[in-house]
Formats: sequence, structure tokens, C-alpha cells
Amino acid sequence: MGLDRITAAVGQAEFHRLLDSGDGYRLEAFGPVITARPDPNALWRRRLPEEEWARAHAWFHTERRFGTSHWEKRGRVPEPWLVAHKSLRLELDLTPFKHTGVFPEHEASWSWMTARLEAWRSRHPDRAPRLLNLFAYTGAASLAAAAAGAEVCHLDASRDVVAWGRRNQSHSGLDKAPIRWITDDAGDFLRRELKRGRRYEAIVLDPPAFGRDPKGQVFRFESHVGPLLADCANLLSEDADFLLLHAYSMGYSAGVLGELMAAHLPAAGVELGELRLSEEARPNLPSRQLPCSVMARWAAA
Repeated sequence: MGLDRITAAVGQAEFHRLLDSGDGYRLEAFGPVITARPDPNALWRRRLPEEEWARAHAWFHTERRFGTSHWEKRGRVPEPWLVAHKSLRLELDLTPFKHTGVFPEHEASWSWMTARLEAWRSRHPDRAPRLLNLFAYTGAASLAAAAAGAEVCHLDASRDVVAWGRRNQSHSGLDKAPIRWITDDAGDFLRRELKRGRRYEAIVLDPPAFGRDPKGQVFRFESHVGPLLADCANLLSEDADFLLLHAYSMGYSAGVLGELMAAHLPAAGVELGELRLSEEARPNLPSRQLPCSVMARWAAA
């Protein structure tokens, strides 16, 4: 198992730019909108002057107002707020949990995933690879896979984000793409898929540290990710190509994910990495990268 630092190549101005970071915050541009939001990994000092940070259209405050943290809008945020990533068009929003509806550091995984799917299709021209996306959020990975020719099963426990993903499908002109949109608990769904005898060539997981499904069942990463990986390994077909796992905001190293994955899949095919964002280049300043999440992925030889 090798350890790599994987930096998202997100230099597209219409998608995402990391403008600056430091003092516990990151300054980003998603398309035309500039946001400032907390990031516990940004322990260094900011490079840009205060007037550049003051240009942010929206600022997320960690101090509580009316019992919760909140966004302060300082400029116009378009509705709908759309950004482009290659052929995809993704709708963003200022959510109560400081997120915007997309994790730009995952771009590195999307690129790797789509290359694998396209190569699989070239070896199997008579059929499409089947991809299962668990904890799939607003669907960027699902849509990238569909655009690469996969048949996709997209699952999340939140009806609202599944509906958001459907809107992204429409925004991206992929209305006819073979995507199943499912609202369910991941563990319950995997057990039913195993009983049904379904199999997938690729599986993606992006579990939270903690969550609840529509029935109120609690998900805890440390308790549930191991059994999930076991079921996922059993759902892979004879022609399976990869299994990809992300984790963030919980303090685990990529090595922990790798050992969990290697318990169920051949260790020789497991790679580890840390997903990072690169700040925009500045004259006479060295490149600086912001660590965002860790990942482990298994790929067939």
C-alpha cells in the first residue's frame, strides 16, 4: 500500500479556485461567487491582504446566532448558483453546515474514477460498468460516472440531497443517463442488494463521521464503516474494477482506511492518499496546499 499526496487539479475558473487560506479559514471562488469558511487545517497565516478577503460574497461565522452558526451574505449570490466542471453543471447553495454542495478536492478522484470506467468499457464494449455510489450527496461523482458511460445507482439517506442530485442531472443534460436515485440507509440497502444477487463493477463511498437516515437510525463511522466495506467487497462482480473510500473531519489517517479495506480486498491493489487543494500561484511565493480529506482505493490489476 503506497501513500500518495493527491492534489485536485481544479484550476478551472468556472468551477473552483482556492484563493487563500490561513488563520482557520479558506477563501474560495466557486464560479463567480467567493466564499470564506472555516477550515481547521489552515493553521498558517493568510497571504492575501484583508481587502481581498473582504471581497467574499458570503462568510460563514462559527459563532452562534439564534442557536446556530450561520452564513453572512455580503454580496449577491445567484439563484440558481451553477458552476461548470467539464461537461457537468452543478448547482451550489450555502448550507447550514458550511458546505456548498460540492467537495472540490474530490475532483482528483473523479478524474481517476472516470479514467478507470472508460478503460473498463474499452475492454468490455458490449456492456456498461455498473457503479454504486453510497452517501452520494448531490451527485457529482454519480454524474461524472454516468458521463463516462456507467450505469449508476446513487444512494443517500437525505431526500433533499437526492432531489438536489436530480437537479444536477438535469443541469448537466444527462436526463437520459441510466441513474437510479435512491433514498435509503446504506447498510440496509447493501444487505438487500446481496440477497437480490446484484453485483457492481465499481463502488464509491463517502461516509460522514456521524449521520441519521430517514428512519432515525444512527450512522457512526467507527462502528459501521467496517461492515459496510465487507458488504461492498461481496457486492463486487467477477469483473470488478475498483472500490473508492473517502473520509474527512474525523481525524483518521489514510492508513486506517487502508487497513480496513485490505481486510476485505487484496492488499496489493490498495492505494492510500490525502486529497489536497492547491492555492492559486502567487509571485515570489512557494506553492501551498491545503489538506482536505484522506482516501483509500482498491483497483483491479
